Amino acid sequence: MARILGKVGELGLDELFVSGFSKQLGERLLSGFVGNSNFISGVAKLIIASLMPKSNKYIRAVAMGIGVDGVEDIIINLLGGATTTGATAGEI
Repeated sequence: MARILGKVGELGLDELFVSGFSKQLGERLLSGFVGNSNFISGVAKLIIASLMPKSNKYIRAVAMGIGVDGVEDIIINLLGGATTTGATAGEI
């Protein structure tokens, strides 16, 4: 299946799934400590992602997932907060 779909950007399908999984898991685990969908949680997640070792492609994929969630939190905050109707982004 990975051969059929190829890569997304520079990521293989396996790395993409690791990034997506780590985004969701990180969001759920960190929300109790730093919140979610706010500026502080975004900065905290970006710091965590940037401090992670870059030893192999899967660790880099985990860092990317957490980093993407951090950026999403900051963007949601800049756009006026998380929506409460019709969307589940940022809401757990």
